[in-house]
Amino acid sequence: MGIEGKVCSISVDNASYSDAVGLSEIEDVIENVRESVKHIAASTARLTMFSDIVKQLQLPNKRLILDCCTRWNATYSMLSCAMEFKDVFLRYVQRDVSYLSSDEDWMRVEEVCSFLALFNEVNNIISDSKYPTSNLFLPELWSIKELLMEKSLSGEL
Repeated sequence: MGIEGKVCSISVDNASYSDAVGLSEIEDVIENVRESVKHIAASTARLTMFSDIVKQLQLPNKRLILDCCTRWNATYSMLSCAMEFKDVFLRYVQRDVSYLSSDEDWMRVEEVCSFLALFNEVNNIISDSKYPTSNLFLPELWSIKELLMEKSLSGEL
């Protein structure tokens, strides 16, 4: 086996093009959530309607999160927060326009969110350390490599 099967490297900075490293494959899902959150947040009446549904469903009083599109971990936060409000979004659709109107849309959001969860976990492990030595992050990077290989071979995402 050649070197290509033995070496894995991911190197990005905070530049806006860093989302092209993998988010372009799941861009439609992210954009649907982002636009839904923007739509609700843009109007006091829509926010009130959304909050009323949250109260009816007796969910924790949390706010929707809008991501910073150049930070994938902020995108993960937005998606995981939206997942907590899935039932609210589905009921909200009945009263207003939404980009997330079907169970199929939400299955895709859940799939993308669970995929990004590993990246978020690894980011937290590496970021929480003052001295991220190879013994700390190499196993984590390997798990990312394995996940990427699995998804690319299965055609998912």
